[in-house]
Amino acid sequence: MTDQQLYFAVGIPSLLALVNLAVILTLFTTLGGGIERVAERLDNMTSSLTGAINELDKRLSRVEIKLGIQP
Repeated sequence: MTDQQLYFAVGIPSLLALVNLAVILTLFTTLGGGIERVAERLDNMTSSLTGAINELDKRLSRVEIKLGIQP
C-alpha cells in the first residue's frame, strides 16, 4: 500500500466522521431550541389552567355559601 492510498484510507473516513459530528451537533442545537419553546408553551398552559381552576373554586365557594353548605 502506498502512502497516498493510506492517506485516503484513513483520511476520508476521518473527514466523514467530523462532518457527521458537525451535523449531529447542529441538529441537537436546533432540537434544544424546540424543546425550550415546548416547555414555554407548557408553562403558559399550566398558568392558564391554574387560573381557570382558581376561578372555578371561587364560583363553587359562592354557590356553597348560597346553599348554606360549609366550604
